[in-house]
Amino acid sequence: MDPLILPVQKVDSLYTVNEESEFWICAIIANFIGNWWYHACSTCDSPMIETGLLFECPICRCLYKDGLLRYKMQIEVIDKSANASILLFDQVAEAFVGISCHDLRFKFIEERKEFQDITDDLERLIDQTFLFRVSVNQHQIHKESSVFCWSMFEADPTLINQHNQFTRERMD
Repeated sequence: MDPLILPVQKVDSLYTVNEESEFWICAIIANFIGNWWYHACSTCDSPMIETGLLFECPICRCLYKDGLLRYKMQIEVIDKSANASILLFDQVAEAFVGISCHDLRFKFIEERKEFQDITDDLERLIDQTFLFRVSVNQHQIHKESSVFCWSMFEADPTLINQHNQFTRERMD
């Protein structure tokens, strides 16, 4: 029995479904897009706005010197059918990267990376194949958003080999 339960689809399926759905895609990470972190409110976890030397939560109006660092990663993935942008948030991202956002941001500063660069911990994930559990909602169906959320990942090589018929590895 396949432990994934939901079906594994091609990446282009994200653009062709006409009802809300959830499934797995087997894809290669091509790139990380934009910032991979944000300052979150310690009270309500909302993204904060920088206001000079402080950060303000637009929801609860709390002011903080720093706030909490949280992951918000947008990743471009690809298989031979299409490419897509998928987004993940803090707990799933931490499990995926294997380090807390705070610690990774600290390493980023220590490595003295340019603002556009990514840390070595993220760079090692590029060109790797994973299974991603993604969801398609009304915003994507009605073309209001082209970024899809993912809630789980699978790195088991046996499962990846079983489901990677759509990735570049099999394009030859």
